[in-house]
Amino acid sequence: MSLPVIWAPSAEDEYAALLKYVEQHFGLDAALELLDTTEKLLEEIAAFPKMFPASEKRKDIRKAIISKQTSLFYRISQDQVQVLYIWDNRQDPDSLKYIL
Repeated sequence: MSLPVIWAPSAEDEYAALLKYVEQHFGLDAALELLDTTEKLLEEIAAFPKMFPASEKRKDIRKAIISKQTSLFYRISQDQVQVLYIWDNRQDPDSLKYIL
């Protein structure tokens, strides 16, 4: 049985901004493809929450790759998957420790 996926408000905002950026710079088709890829990824995570590796620094947080430019960080609780953050992989990775 799949777990429900719950988005943190900040993750929703980050994802909306990402979709808007992709649409403006690469077109509607690219934004729709990103949306589709993310939805499929979340369906897989909901069905198999432990399919992606846990963070080395925070074992309760897992990282899934949406694309080579974008990662999704999430946490598993007993009854849900919580999307915590959408990350642009081109950013300084040291700044992640202040976010997560």
